[in-house]
Amino acid sequence: MVIMHNLTAMNANRMFNLTNTKQAKSTEKLSSGYKINRSADDAAGLSISEKMRRQVRGLTQASANAADGISCVQTAEGALNEVHDMLQRMGELAVKGANGTLTSVDREYITMEVRQLMSEIDRVQSTTSFNEQNLLDGTFQNKGLQVGAESGQHIAITIRNLCTNDLIASALSKGIFYQTNNDSAVCDAVDKPHPSHTGYPLGVTAYWVPNNSTYARKEFWNKSTVLPWGSPGHSHLLGAEDLTVFHSFSYDAITDQNVKDRLTTDYLTDIIGGKEEALSNKTPDVRYFQALNAFTKSAIFDVSEVRSDLGAIQNRLEHTINNLDNIVENTTSAESAIRDTDIATEMVKYSNNSVLAQAGQSMLSQANQSNQSVLSLLQ
Repeated sequence: MVIMHNLTAMNANRMFNLTNTKQAKSTEKLSSGYKINRSADDAAGLSISEKMRRQVRGLTQASANAADGISCVQTAEGALNEVHDMLQRMGELAVKGANGTLTSVDREYITMEVRQLMSEIDRVQSTTSFNEQNLLDGTFQNKGLQVGAESGQHIAITIRNLCTNDLIASALSKGIFYQTNNDSAVCDAVDKPHPSHTGYPLGVTAYWVPNNSTYARKEFWNKSTVLPWGSPGHSHLLGAEDLTVFHSFSYDAITDQNVKDRLTTDYLTDIIGGKEEALSNKTPDVRYFQALNAFTKSAIFDVSEVRSDLGAIQNRLEHTINNLDNIVENTTSAESAIRDTDIATEMVKYSNNSVLAQAGQSMLSQANQSNQSVLSLLQ
């Protein structure tokens, strides 16, 4: 029996400290909700968990980015809906102005409304914006929506210039022919190829090509639009000069280089180029409204094409958001399994350690009392 080294008490104290340490860890896990609070708890698990957290937060922001993209697309599409309405009204006015029962004064009134509609299309095009970025003026090109947690994971959005000038240029580049019933004297006053010309459509009384005007190069003329009209019908190639009663035209301002390359001012040499066509104060006759009809048909097609593309992008972004949210949910579940505390399991450990701590404290007290028996030997 010794009194200098109470090994029983030392052992009880060591075990009591171990139990207290385990209980403290259980308390920390239960109070924080995480079973990994520091790298010492699980070094590998902490590393994997942090990588998953980065991915989750990145994908959550990517989902928000895609939602912003939908808002942007909806803004542009809403503006183009109004442009469509204005073009439909212009088509209606073109049909009205071509009616033979109208006087020249009546057509001037109609022309005034068409000019205002074209000006409003240009105003909508120049002022429609999202987050201080213009959408319809041709500057919204290849805008990447970051829709992933990693670099390079983006969806590009491009919206072409939809000003009246570019819509006119697009119509000219298609080589559109339209029928006009102007008498032959008017046709004789302008250039027309000899019937032996290879581009001369069969069955057409006159093949009307405008003088000093911007129009499509021969290789882009759409012969399928030229029908075998009988006399006094004439096939007229749409030129910028045909539309200057309603709107001025600027070749240099065309933003689509492909469209510019399809235009010329000389059907004989067919050299790439164009010219400026100033707003004309000519008295509008039936031919101008027939040209307007051909233009509105082309412009409606162009705007419909852009709106269809925007609608497809919106649908794609909606699927993107659904996929991102699904990935976030599953990744969060995986990260939770690594890092979150299983409360039921940890509570069992805590209760077990609590009992052991109380028992250890009691045993330590008993071990410290055991040395008291030495006093009986000293009496």
